[in-house]
Amino acid sequence: MSLRGKDFRCELDPELHQQSVKIAEHENKDIKILGAELLEKAIAGEFHAFRVMLERLERCGILRTNSDKGP
Repeated sequence: MSLRGKDFRCELDPELHQQSVKIAEHENKDIKILGAELLEKAIAGEFHAFRVMLERLERCGILRTNSDKGP
């Protein structure tokens, strides 16, 4: 069974891996599917925080765009 989207591999702390295995078993999911779901949630949360920060910096006039840098 292949995952949708791009392949991504990483190494987990052994304790976090064991915790992931237990969650996957409890939810009757393959650990690869669970890992992808957890990673997607984490990325979505981080990206939201990143966008909020950018919006606040723009409103304060702190954020410079490429056109602000000059020649």
